Parts: sequence; C-alpha cells; structure tokens
Amino acid sequence: MGRSEVSSPALLAIGIDLGATKIASVLVTASGEVLEARHCPTLPQRGPAAVLDDIAAEIHYLIERAQAHRGMLLGVGIGSPGQVNPVEGSVRNAVNLGWHEVFLVREVQTRLVTPLPIWIEKDTNAAALGEYYWGAAQGCEDFVFLGIGSGLGGGIIAHGDLVRGADGNAAEVGHIALDPVHGRMCACGLRGCVETVVSGPGLVAVVRRLLTERAYPTRLSAEGELDTHVVVQAIMAGDPLALAALEEVAAAFTTLVAFIVGLLNPARIVIGGGLGLAIFDHLRARLQRDLPRRVLLASHQNLRMVPSQLENPALGAACLVWQATRRAEMKGGDQ
Repeated sequence: MGRSEVSSPALLAIGIDLGATKIASVLVTASGEVLEARHCPTLPQRGPAAVLDDIAAEIHYLIERAQAHRGMLLGVGIGSPGQVNPVEGSVRNAVNLGWHEVFLVREVQTRLVTPLPIWIEKDTNAAALGEYYWGAAQGCEDFVFLGIGSGLGGGIIAHGDLVRGADGNAAEVGHIALDPVHGRMCACGLRGCVETVVSGPGLVAVVRRLLTERAYPTRLSAEGELDTHVVVQAIMAGDPLALAALEEVAAAFTTLVAFIVGLLNPARIVIGGGLGLAIFDHLRARLQRDLPRRVLLASHQNLRMVPSQLENPALGAACLVWQATRRAEMKGGDQ
C-alpha cells in the first residue's frame, strides 16, 4: 500500500499505535488505502507529557495531510499497551511506558487545535480489528488474535465485534498462570504466566535454563550475546538446544490455544508479533499434532491458524474509527 491522491472526497481516519519504542501513525481511507504513514521514537523516559505532546503533533500533521487529500476526517483511533479503559479513555499500568495512570484521550484532546473524536483500545484489540478489516481475518466473524513479541497479548472478535469483558480486560491471555507454583515470576506479579514462556524474553529464559542444564549440544553461550534474534537464528540453523527451547514454547502455546478453542470455538487463530511470525510454522505444526488430544473434535475441526497480514500496527488503531462508525450506523438503523 502506498501514497496516492484522493480525486474525490473520501472518509478518512487517523490511526496511532503507541509502543514502548516507537509511535506509528497512519492516515487511511475506509478501504484500507494508506495515504500517509509515519513513525517517531517514543522515548518514554521523558515522561507522559512529552509522549502525549508527540502524539498530538502526529495527529496535527495528519490533519493537515487529510485536508491536502481533500478527505473528510472522522476521527482518531489509538492502540496502547497497558490496561486500557475505552469508556474513560485511560491507560493504567503500562509497564513498558512507565505509566501508572494516564487519561490519554482527555490529555490528547486538550492538545489538539482542531477538535476530533478519539477512540482508544489496548493494542492487541486494535490489532484484532485490523486483521478483521484488512488482514488475515477478512470475512471471518469469530476469531482470536495472538501477538507474540516482547510479551503475549490477545484480542477476541465475536460476531464481528470486540469482546472487552466486564472491566475491559478480556483476552489477557499472557497472564494466565499455567504453573503458579513452580513457574517463573512474571512482571505482572504472578508466577508461571504463559508470557514467561511464550514471548521473546520467555524463549531466551528457557534457553538460559537449558544452557545451565547442559542437556543439549549447542553453539549458543550464556556468556555471549543472547537475545530473541540470536535464538531464532539458532532455531533456523537447527541448533539442538534452541530447538528444544522452541518445543517448550510451542507446548505452552498449544496448552493456551486448547483453552481458547475449548472456550470460544473460534474459526481462526491469527498469529502476529515479531516472534510469532518468525516461529509460526513450528507453532502451527505443534498445534496440529497435539490439539486433537486436548479438545473435542467439534471444537477445532474447522479451525485455521494463519499468520498476520497487517503491514502496519497503526492500521488496526485506525479501525477503531471505522468500528465506531459502523456501530453508530447499526444503532441508527435499529431506530
């Protein structure tokens, strides 16, 4: 998707993906055409106010570009890490940002010269909507998105809409404790969360443990550089210890998916995130092998596991605008 001029007025939306390392932003049409795409470093150590200033600056720029494209700008969607309350527009306990409590929508709106409606969701919810509108779940009304990267997050779409839960914390799949007694401590304060295994840091932690046990031959060393990228390279090269670590990750992943499938009976599992895409084939093979032994055939016989097709995380955030517009139209039609 590239830049192009809109020859006639079109409905436009701005999407902002707030990450720990970068703020990605897009100006997009209702058909998913990206008219503008930008990103800037987050630098959260400067404090919330500076990050909010940068978000507002990105929105101001894209407002000007929307005018240049002669489109009608409907609003802004923001995807954020942490515990997001879409009703009050707040973000709490965003550990990677160092945020305890920030009323993001209110703070951004006070910084805007041109008033615009703003919708906010947790980043994985926004990603799920992005897959539904323009990604790997187009035409699929019931699916689960799982993002595996520096952490593990999820988003649930049922009957074409987000499942948020009573307190907005649905699909916190990374913090289901598989081993609350003997598992590793998680940053959330629980022990044995799925994220302590199924994530980039989780994979590296498993490798470090196996290195101390010396149970497998390997070229990896705890003394040298050891991060997710190095471990993934070792997996692709067939390193026995790296492959053993991958098996542990895949086993925990399969247990999680079995819970999800037994509870929700989704038509698809969409896998995103840097690590999720890198080891997708391994995860799918393990799932196809073990899932029949974990849940009823009727729950998974039509299940497909597919990789994410969303090119830019800010696209998912922009979908918050389209989803709000769609909901308003449906409500109006019911009157």
